[in-house]
Amino acid sequence: MSHVANIMISVEFTDRPAVEALSQWLRTSAPRRGYEPGAVGWVGSLNETTGSDTHWGGGKYPECEVFAGALNHADLAGLVAHVERVPWVHPELVQLFVMDQEQSYFRVWMFHGPRLRQIAPEGREDDIYPDGGPSDIHTRFALADDAEFLRDLVVAAVNWAPGRDVSREAVLSDPRNAHYVDGWPGRGDLGIVALSTGEATGWQPLPVGAAWLRYLPAEDPGYGFVDPAVPELSIGITAAQCGRGIGTLLIRRLLRTAAEAGVDRVSLSVERDNPALRLYEREGFRVHDPREGEDALTMVTRLRRDS
Repeated sequence: MSHVANIMISVEFTDRPAVEALSQWLRTSAPRRGYEPGAVGWVGSLNETTGSDTHWGGGKYPECEVFAGALNHADLAGLVAHVERVPWVHPELVQLFVMDQEQSYFRVWMFHGPRLRQIAPEGREDDIYPDGGPSDIHTRFALADDAEFLRDLVVAAVNWAPGRDVSREAVLSDPRNAHYVDGWPGRGDLGIVALSTGEATGWQPLPVGAAWLRYLPAEDPGYGFVDPAVPELSIGITAAQCGRGIGTLLIRRLLRTAAEAGVDRVSLSVERDNPALRLYEREGFRVHDPREGEDALTMVTRLRRDS
């Protein structure tokens, strides 16, 4: 079975011969992964992406030399060690980009003194493909273009109970609902979108859920308002994707990211008979200032236990 890695290397023009020598090494004597110890041979080669007839958009030519290749069964640690030993004219301008088969992002290596050092963070896939989620689901941060999808989820949240069918227009024309999305994203807003990618979607990422935080002022409070300094959580999953653990995945990822951003507490509002109440309790939310006779509960969780 093949094991493919993508690599790119950017160098100063005078180091072109060094890259050509590196490509020849990849064709003849690079260490090979998955073979007997010490095995070397062909793993691929590098092709120039910045030739004299190349435009990188607009009418300008690239002002660097970039070479790229897809390597097969390459020992990437051996590749990095070899690049480190190459007699570069300008090592300070060398940038090595490496993306292994199981990775979704390039790792960037640059020289610091005589040694190559990885400057891109480890574990980036853990942020995008959180542990414990369905295999066809990944997440990303919510963007301005997601506002319409968040509106869909607000409408679905209002109509969560069987038999309730408030029109989209009625839901979104009510300022008590609209302020959860209008102007998204505002200052301090933070959201995570879950996307499904599989045969059913033509292998294109399709948004299937989201969880997001908004700070609302005392003069325009949300249903779960506690304090202007406490953001309120909204969450929704499309009907076809409910019950798969996506809500748990979204809340955990969002709260972890919020804690890293310095958020102390998060609030939310949930109707007493909404099954989501059990999810919120499992994830650490507790009833705040309970009031007898009210259909909805305000819940709060503390993210930074030392505060």
